[in-house]
Amino acid sequence: MANRALSSTALAVFISLASSVAAHAAIPQYGTAEIPLTATSSYNGGSGTPNPFDLVLTAQVTSPSGRRYTVDGFYDGDGVGGSIGRIFKFRVYADEVGTWRWTTTSTVAGLGAKSGTFDVSGKLAGFFGAGPIVENPTRPRTFQQQAGGPVFLRAKFLDKAATAPLQYSHTMFAESFTDANRQALLTRHLGMQLNKMNVYVANRGDYGNVSTTPWVGTASSNDKQRFDLKRWQMFDAWVVKMRDAGMVTNLWFFADDSGFGDLPDADRQRLLRYGMARLSGYVNTMFTLALEWQEGWSTTEVNTHSNYLQTWNPWARMIGIHGLTGDFSSVLAPAAWLDYMQLQGGNDASAAVIHTRGLTSRALAAKPLIQEEHGMGYEDKLHRQRTWAAFTAGAAGVGTGSYFVPLATFVSRVRFERMDPADTLITSGNAWCLAEKGVAYVVYAHSGGTVKVDLTTATGTFVAEWFNPRDASTTAAVAATGGGVRSYTAPTSDDWVLYLHK
Repeated sequence: MANRALSSTALAVFISLASSVAAHAAIPQYGTAEIPLTATSSYNGGSGTPNPFDLVLTAQVTSPSGRRYTVDGFYDGDGVGGSIGRIFKFRVYADEVGTWRWTTTSTVAGLGAKSGTFDVSGKLAGFFGAGPIVENPTRPRTFQQQAGGPVFLRAKFLDKAATAPLQYSHTMFAESFTDANRQALLTRHLGMQLNKMNVYVANRGDYGNVSTTPWVGTASSNDKQRFDLKRWQMFDAWVVKMRDAGMVTNLWFFADDSGFGDLPDADRQRLLRYGMARLSGYVNTMFTLALEWQEGWSTTEVNTHSNYLQTWNPWARMIGIHGLTGDFSSVLAPAAWLDYMQLQGGNDASAAVIHTRGLTSRALAAKPLIQEEHGMGYEDKLHRQRTWAAFTAGAAGVGTGSYFVPLATFVSRVRFERMDPADTLITSGNAWCLAEKGVAYVVYAHSGGTVKVDLTTATGTFVAEWFNPRDASTTAAVAATGGGVRSYTAPTSDDWVLYLHK
């Protein structure tokens, strides 16, 4: 649960074969330096012996201030998607301005005892110019950017309001998708002012068998000891596109309904290690071991493989796990490897159940909680109520829901990271409360009506306004003074948000 930092981009640094070379193209801060090296012999990643995906390349990387990292390399065939070649690479998340240095260790002929430098200057353009998403060190149940402010993560991986094939963001890397499909999916999510997309790295059985196969072969017949490098080049390209669009890419290694929990440990760990070596150097990535882990994994297996993930996580990317419907696992919540909790509140649950499960799970550990799944994504009142039920239960983000544009507007105005659930302040009415007591109060009147808010311990005067969660409009209300219980009646019988603030 360490405070997560560091960064990434994707400007390639082309290194000569000399044993000591310097890169001349500067990398922006929070970008990714890609260092390609050429082995003496050629390898066949599709079927050859030895298997190049089991060969080891390690780089010792030193930042300008002297921080040191052990970085795992990876085989990349001919460097442009072909399985046969001599190219190995490692990627460095360059979060510090100045000159970085690296040296390599490998028993592979041509890869060991190499060294070089690259320079970092300027800053990555766009949202990630403030660094990656990390845990807020002063408010550990919330997220922030490494060099920026608080962030409420908004995703919609289940989006039945969309037309096929854009209904499930997990299918972004599916081999049946075209780049036009992928662009349409990203464009739709950006249009909803979302800032996170959940994407599968491997899927066989989920979403009507819309497969994502990282291995050589097809979903039904593949070699799990070897990776399809053309597909991985596509993964790289779209992670960078999402980064440049300001989108967090939450990569989920294993899908439910796919039987991946029955794979040999060596096959699962090969995918984890390769995926981290190849993708964790990008500033916008965070990782989830599995969806609905209980369907194929024991708690021992989850702990074993998640600890393995953290072993190959030099850039401290955030790592989580997603479970079946119900409260988050009280056994896994305190695990040292777990950076954030991912809750499935229930696609058929009421808003009240979503709120209660959020409160219960949030209390399990001082870590961010994402209410990852609580609806199929229809743009209706029930999905909106569930979204706000999660928010007022103190979630650090949501993975499904509706009416996200008004929510994005609201969280941009509110110091939500300073607030905690405070339902006991509602003395009457159908509402939930999030509060920084004495400073600001967010009251979600999920069924309209009259609500009474206990401001007995507060002092001074509070501006009062009704926020419309359907269109982000506001309606002024009578100012409230501390020292007593104050009553407010919603403008209509629909759901409204009462915002009281100094």
